[in-house]
Amino acid sequence: MRIALIEPDLRHAELIGRLIFAGGHACQHFTVSRAFLDRAAEEFFDLLITENWAGDHCAEDVIPHARAILPNLPVIVLMTQPRESQVVAALHAGADDCLSKPVRGPEMLARVNALLRRAGLRRPPNRRRDVIGGYAFDAAHCAVTFRGQTAELTPKEFRLALLLFSNLSRPVSRAQILETVWSRRRDVKSRTVDTHASRVRSKLQLRPELGYSLTPLYGYGYQLDAIPLEAVVEAG
Repeated sequence: MRIALIEPDLRHAELIGRLIFAGGHACQHFTVSRAFLDRAAEEFFDLLITENWAGDHCAEDVIPHARAILPNLPVIVLMTQPRESQVVAALHAGADDCLSKPVRGPEMLARVNALLRRAGLRRPPNRRRDVIGGYAFDAAHCAVTFRGQTAELTPKEFRLALLLFSNLSRPVSRAQILETVWSRRRDVKSRTVDTHASRVRSKLQLRPELGYSLTPLYGYGYQLDAIPLEAVVEAG
């Protein structure tokens, strides 16, 4: 499932993103609600998790706008030391559930999965794949479609690619890659990660002249960036 997260706190957002990905879902992070609403007009999300203060508006205001774009969208609201009045207000505004911050991993995943089960699969026919930045991810077949072509990936290449695209323009550490792609195995060699990154770069044509740059971060990990078309034209 594709989950949107609105969380101004970057450290807490990273924690939630890792938990969601480990639970088998893709997570797209936004620091403000406006960015999420703009993206939701183009791409489908199965669930929204939002901080009570969504960076630019309160969750009570964000929920109706989100559902005007994605009808019946399930919503979980995050709150720090919530008062009963806050929880009641969020539920009256349309939230399906509320969670205290910082989240507890097993509880959060259990609530996410329970809510997705109750919501059922309501994706429209043209939105049954995760589409990020023009790349459509088909988890059932470990395939990615872009610019009219389809690339078949191994399961680990697919999870790495989805991890990088879900963290577009943000650094992804080797520790996070090992945790989500190789389930924390300590015997995975550094060059194995580099080899998989190279294959993903090649198969998905992640080159600056085609709008994307996958950069190794020395001593840390990798970062995938989208390059605006105007920048590519000017460079040419």
